[in-house]
Amino acid sequence: MRKIEGLTIVMMGASGGIGSASAMQMAGKGVNLALCSVDGPALENLKGRLEEKGASVYAEVVDVTSNEQVGHFMKETAERFGVLDILINFAGLSVTADLADLTPEKYDLVMDVNVKGMYQATREFIRYTDKDKGAMVINFGSMASKRANPKSPQYSAAKAAVNMFTESLAQQLKGNNIRFTTLNPGPADTTFFEGRISPEKRTKFMRAQDVAELVEFIITRDSRIVYHDVMFESFEYYRG
Repeated sequence: MRKIEGLTIVMMGASGGIGSASAMQMAGKGVNLALCSVDGPALENLKGRLEEKGASVYAEVVDVTSNEQVGHFMKETAERFGVLDILINFAGLSVTADLADLTPEKYDLVMDVNVKGMYQATREFIRYTDKDKGAMVINFGSMASKRANPKSPQYSAAKAAVNMFTESLAQQLKGNNIRFTTLNPGPADTTFFEGRISPEKRTKFMRAQDVAELVEFIITRDSRIVYHDVMFESFEYYRG
């Protein structure tokens, strides 16, 4: 089991249900947490809760589709904490729309948040890693990339792109001692589904905590092990 005390963990899109649960899972374990989100109030609330648990936290409002904002955030994080060790790309967005109603703007937004955001964060993150120490990148795909979703085909496409992009980067950067993992969760009962699926229809979904526990498991494995692609979901949901 890998000791994570003293490591710096960067979380993109951290104020959502899974991101905040994962940050709270790490709090109090001696890690430095660098968090960003477009939701300033939620981010500030999360920062306060983490600091109450004794965590060392740097938080900044960042639009992951902006290269300038992402670059500034990574630079500031490195100046505060030094070498960056783990990047977790939580940021994601979906739009439910039939093809006739899927405007180019909505399509671009889904692709930009899910794919461009991951690309930009990873590109900036690796500037501040240490080859001898090694680093890790965890990208969030989705079971929607494994099972086509007729209600949101652009989301399925975006998450499939995340999967292939991640594996390609893993091949490209393994010589830099950087391990890549794609986590492909099924639906979790978080604000991600607000306005699209009612709470009473989400009773069989996973909890955010279920995902947070898996995130902790992955980052605490010995560095001699790499998990490439992890698919998981609620068994009750899978059973139908």
